[in-house]
Amino acid sequence: MKLTVVIPALNEQQDLPRTLDSLKFADEILVIDSGSTDQTVSLAKKAGAKVIHHAFENFADTRNFADSQAKNDFILSIEADVVVPKQLAQEIASLPDTPAVYRIGRINIIFNKPILHTDWGPKDDNHIRLYHRSLGSWGGQVHEQFVTNSHPHQLRHHLLHYNYNHVSEFIDKINTYSDLEVKKRLARHQSFSYLNLFLEPTKDFIKRYFYKLGFLDGLHGFFLSLLQAIYYLTVNIKLKSAST
Repeated sequence: MKLTVVIPALNEQQDLPRTLDSLKFADEILVIDSGSTDQTVSLAKKAGAKVIHHAFENFADTRNFADSQAKNDFILSIEADVVVPKQLAQEIASLPDTPAVYRIGRINIIFNKPILHTDWGPKDDNHIRLYHRSLGSWGGQVHEQFVTNSHPHQLRHHLLHYNYNHVSEFIDKINTYSDLEVKKRLARHQSFSYLNLFLEPTKDFIKRYFYKLGFLDGLHGFFLSLLQAIYYLTVNIKLKSAST
């Protein structure tokens, strides 16, 4: 298949070169830049990628815009901190040209360790990332997903997602994503609840650490389960603040 790889980017000079180096099998690479002030643009161009500037509205909008700019119908949509291993690249290259959509699992590397459980493993982080653009479009403002009526096929090999190098990065994302989640809840006229303040963090910790086998990831699994619980605690506290 003729393939375009799409990468939304904002100040990704640290991770982008590693990602671009893994994409030599692609026919086209599009970097959708939303205003980088570092070396992201120059590094992308140096690697042979086409850079298109597009103001960020939300993640789904960015990906839909990127898909419209691709010269090929088959799209691999990834992030600037994702690497395509050689085995996965070979699997993709062997796929037929028939329009279809494909799920690809990701191995998240968090705090320098591959996480295989804790709801971060490739069985859970397994979404449509390779698709023929005629078969759907992106929806969702925070956790965007490719919406299609086609049945997705499953690829055997996984992407590598260099997700968080330091705890401070995770905490920054908690702040960013909790703001977006609060806006979404307010738009649904969802009000603060003391019950949710307690239940949401507790349920998420139990789900990740026990049901999703986070304890098998060792201390990393415990820390990640706790940090995700803090995310839901933060959402509810911000919702209370916004409601007063």
